[in-house]
Amino acid sequence: MGGGPEARRMSAGGGRAPPYRYEFAPPPTGIARRVNTFYTLETEAGRIEEMMPAYSAQIFVFIRGSAHIRYVGGGEGRSESITINAPLLRAAPFAIQGPALIVGASLTPTGWAALADLPVDKVHDATLSAGDILGADALARIERAMEGGAEAVIAALGEVIGAADRGPVAAHMPTIKAIAAWLAGSFNPALESLHRSSPVASRQLQRVSRRYYGVPPAQLAKRVRAIRAAMLLANPDLPEPMREEVLGAYFDQAHLIRDIRRFTGRKPSDLVLKGLARSTLDPAAHGPAADPLRATGRADLPVVTGLSR
Repeated sequence: MGGGPEARRMSAGGGRAPPYRYEFAPPPTGIARRVNTFYTLETEAGRIEEMMPAYSAQIFVFIRGSAHIRYVGGGEGRSESITINAPLLRAAPFAIQGPALIVGASLTPTGWAALADLPVDKVHDATLSAGDILGADALARIERAMEGGAEAVIAALGEVIGAADRGPVAAHMPTIKAIAAWLAGSFNPALESLHRSSPVASRQLQRVSRRYYGVPPAQLAKRVRAIRAAMLLANPDLPEPMREEVLGAYFDQAHLIRDIRRFTGRKPSDLVLKGLARSTLDPAAHGPAADPLRATGRADLPVVTGLSR
């Protein structure tokens, strides 16, 4: 199943049979800028309840099973065989009804623009109609692939995402690239460095950031920093110097707790618990957002017991 030799496999449950299997598969080279990762999740459990971190847009294909998500603000989403989740600006509780086999694609901001071209500050924290976003032909291609299992679905998703051409606006690309490079440049990116490197004035920078990331750069940095901190703190063997660096990025512990709960749905002390939420905090799930962790070797840390990168 799913992704070949580079796939990441994660399970929970200590010495007992794992309640789920979660694997990552890198996107083909031609669409690497549009997809953070492909992944598969398989479980024989009747029901799994967890928290979904503040993720980028996702496409889910339910070969078996179903899911339900509750968004901040009271909205709800129920899965169809092919489901599109708009970018999440806050963590959200979700439940998977199994037995289930789910194939997913995590989209980058440019991937979401190519597929949907919906401004993230206008459309977020919502389940959208796959038919409206993908169109009938692409929907039928993915549905046919479901008969061939997870690998066939990943191939079909790659073709659909690669062929999408709705956006982004060409004039916005230099600014999108500047924002992406800024986020990838350090664990705790400084706003001043983005303004120095931005190809546009501050007001236009704010507009582009809202359109493709949902929020202005200052809020975007806050979200990314919290997700990165959670990735590190999810490792029970995190060396003390790294722990101090994470804590040093925050004014105080209350600030750290508040941000991590907002964007992951968990307290820092809960991150080391076994469960699917910890699996979703593996750096492999977050594309460029985890680049500073990989650049310094932090992604080699076993974020989930039994996993090494």
